[in-house]
Amino acid sequence: MKREHKQHSSKRGARLRTGIVVLVVLLVILVMTNPNEEDFVAWLASEHDIHSSYDVNEGRTFTQTIDGEGKKLHLKGGHIRHMGIYSTYSYRFADNEEKEIQIEAVGIMNMLWNR
Repeated sequence: MKREHKQHSSKRGARLRTGIVVLVVLLVILVMTNPNEEDFVAWLASEHDIHSSYDVNEGRTFTQTIDGEGKKLHLKGGHIRHMGIYSTYSYRFADNEEKEIQIEAVGIMNMLWNR
């Protein structure tokens, strides 16, 4: 009878090790596929028609296309928080009329969603 107990114990230990390995692999995949700021800027272009460009004098500039007309936006502030397996993004823009636009998103596995 003692032998049967040891067999169950070794099976349980093998399952535990397999579970830990699977968990570690999943965490590594989530960390490796966490979207970065460039992914967020590309998402802004595809979802909100806010395109980014770089000017030597002004730095990064943003333009929103509405009805085929480009409107320059000024980045007022924002934050990016990388939490390891996911990220949160928040950008606050203002146009020339000082109308504010705030865009917030959550990113995980190279995908972004409006928050």
